[in-house]
Amino acid sequence: MDQPIPASAVDWNNFFDLATIIAIVAMSIVIAAMIIFTIKYRERKGQLRFIPEIGLSKSRARDAVIFAAISIILLFSLTIAGERLTPNARFEPNVSQSLVISVSAYQWDFKFEYPNGVNTTRQVFLPANTTIMFNVTSEDVMHNFYLVQYKVSIDAIPGRSNVIWITTPPVTGNNTLSYQIVCKELCGEYHTFMGANMTVLSLPTFNQWLNNQTSSNSTSGG
Repeated sequence: MDQPIPASAVDWNNFFDLATIIAIVAMSIVIAAMIIFTIKYRERKGQLRFIPEIGLSKSRARDAVIFAAISIILLFSLTIAGERLTPNARFEPNVSQSLVISVSAYQWDFKFEYPNGVNTTRQVFLPANTTIMFNVTSEDVMHNFYLVQYKVSIDAIPGRSNVIWITTPPVTGNNTLSYQIVCKELCGEYHTFMGANMTVLSLPTFNQWLNNQTSSNSTSGG
């Protein structure tokens, strides 16, 4: 089954593309102006030495105000867009309508615990079309819980719980969707290999899997 791009990732991709286009246009204008001014106003033999004016004429002051206003509008717009793309700190979902999974990071793995006590290591199974809340902490040093394809992450800090959430895409039948979880906080010798697999199942398949597990029967990834 084709892997659908999460909505949050689509928004971030569009935002990144927009910021990149603006940066390229601005850089091109600046570099072009530097080249033109370097050639046009270069020092020539027999030419009077250029002495810069102390004050600005009205036309030059107006140009400076216009360019400053354009820069402020662009930066302010990008700031607003970035703030709208980070809803975790502002719109926490209803816990009663979400599946809450506890995540413990440690050197160098992730451990997941479901509400019924089932534990998994290095892999987590999730129901489709469901809001998932991850309650993230660390057992030793600081780590980071990064959902790669969703482009969202949160720090795993010893003695503290941080919450992050996603909405899984719909899945039908026996199809599955696979996503990657990694640590992006340098945490020790084997930091590069610290990660987990996130598998999204249809709701009946997930319920069947969860019912077949027991709190003493942990599932460990390979």
